[in-house]
Amino acid sequence: MELDPAADHLQQRYLLMVIHFPSTKYASVDSRQWGSAVHECEWDEVQCEDKMDLMYEYGQDGVAWTDDTPQRIVTGLTLRQRLGGQIHEELSLLSFLQYLDLENNKLVGSLPSHIYELHKLKTLFLSQNQLSNVDDIGEFKHLEHLSLSMNNFKGPLPASFENLKHLKTLDLHTNEFTGDLFQVINDFESLETIDVAFNDFNGTLSPLIGNMTNLTTILLGNNQFSGSIPEEIQFCKLLQDLSVEANHDLGGIIPAVLGQLTSLVFLNLSTCGFRGPLPASFGNLEKLKFLDVSFNNLDGALPKELGNATSLTTLGLAYNEFDGLIPSEFGSLTNLKELVIQNNNLKGVMPQEICTLRQEGILTSITASCDNIDCTCCDGSYCN
Repeated sequence: MELDPAADHLQQRYLLMVIHFPSTKYASVDSRQWGSAVHECEWDEVQCEDKMDLMYEYGQDGVAWTDDTPQRIVTGLTLRQRLGGQIHEELSLLSFLQYLDLENNKLVGSLPSHIYELHKLKTLFLSQNQLSNVDDIGEFKHLEHLSLSMNNFKGPLPASFENLKHLKTLDLHTNEFTGDLFQVINDFESLETIDVAFNDFNGTLSPLIGNMTNLTTILLGNNQFSGSIPEEIQFCKLLQDLSVEANHDLGGIIPAVLGQLTSLVFLNLSTCGFRGPLPASFGNLEKLKFLDVSFNNLDGALPKELGNATSLTTLGLAYNEFDGLIPSEFGSLTNLKELVIQNNNLKGVMPQEICTLRQEGILTSITASCDNIDCTCCDGSYCN
């Protein structure tokens, strides 16, 4: 590789070395290639793009293209466990950065102001630090993927957050954020993933969620949401994972339209305030592997149609008010490994079709209330 002073990328290479060398004692990954004779774009966890491609992407939009601009430009850095609590100012001089991963770096307090100069950022991962202030996060107007999970954030989202209209991934889990989440994001129609579990968000789930038609994942568990699941969720046809567990004031009737979301794989509605019947439409969910509606106030008969959801591996129905018999159609759940059904008002005999699953070694765990249900396949280990 050419390393004479005329090389167009020496400044870029120098900036990376300034970032790297003070952090080597903190690195827990192989960073031996940093500083080697190969081009810096070949170093570990460094991504680059060709100058011509970026010229096509950005045109003359605030960019002074010169002969000194490197032919291969750094656009991505993964610096997990490398920085030891300090973000170097030189990082902000890598002005074409689109991807920056700073997870698990012992970063404390406020995000340094110079980071907000990276106006081209599309991806920013800051998880597993001790940050408490990103008030100017809205400066990243092109941001598509943001992770702030497992930090020390408290209180409402920063006012500038409303500028992040292009977000596709929003990961805020395991903090102490408060306030009405959907009042802030209800027009973020590009969202694909929302993970805000384990916070203190409140308010209702906005009907405008139906406009977020790209959503594949909604994880809202362990917050303070209230109201009900809006019918408009039926328009989120790509949804694969929906979890609202442990929102005690979220309830009402479980909308039957959830049965129209045929891409669902994971559905957790446990430990909320849902009442009424379990929708028979859940039998349409042929891809569903996990369903838990335990610890609610659901009642009525268990729908035999649920036996059509043949991908189920886990079915949690415990601690409700279901009554009547356990449908023999559940014996069609030939992938079922765990059935949790205790503490209901069910009666009668455990269907032989279900016991056959147990005898064949498919169903490894049945937890039932055997004082109400005659269960020949629920021995002491599985009988509650």
